[in-house]
Amino acid sequence: MQESLKNGNGDIKVGTSLLSRARRNDPEALEIMFKQFIPKDEQIYNAQYLGIQGIWGIGTHSFACLTNRRVADISIGRFSELTYQEGYLEFINSGVLFQPSKLGLYLLVGFWIFFVFSMSISIYNTLWWGFGSGTAFLLTLFFCSLLLLLLPFIIKAYYRIVKCGLVFWVKEGVPIYMFSNRKHLKRANMFFRDVTVSRETRIKQLGTVFN
Repeated sequence: MQESLKNGNGDIKVGTSLLSRARRNDPEALEIMFKQFIPKDEQIYNAQYLGIQGIWGIGTHSFACLTNRRVADISIGRFSELTYQEGYLEFINSGVLFQPSKLGLYLLVGFWIFFVFSMSISIYNTLWWGFGSGTAFLLTLFFCSLLLLLLPFIIKAYYRIVKCGLVFWVKEGVPIYMFSNRKHLKRANMFFRDVTVSRETRIKQLGTVFN
């Protein structure tokens, strides 16, 4: 059972078992994932699985973590793609939680399905003259299946433009974006609130130290 993030070559790679547990929002699995990146003396306050950017199991998984010092995000995509981002709490300027309307997504999916249906009719009529009805039907089914397989990538591209989830702006750093599925927005909302409280506590602690 592969639990570590690092393989024998030192590459960062999440094991199937660990990822499966983390997707079920298992606290221990989430802690193992983030402990690979943060110092051992830091305490994890909150770690959450926020969903997958895509459908049919093809997409990028989003994980969020809050410690006593920083907020962090791990994104895991296809073919061992992994991105880790973090920002110190005292350097977070602001944050936003997005929940876009579903209308645009429904229109996009509907348009693509209509496009595939129209293409299937056109392809079938073209192939029917040369191959006959049986072969034309099978070839049309094959081409349409390929077009439908592009739908998850289209949805992922849509969410790259229309954000859904959390964004924290870090002073002189890269904004930390945490994608969240709609069904996990309650988790995202609680995480956002915890970050706000922890940030204020951290700033007060540092102010006391420096004063």
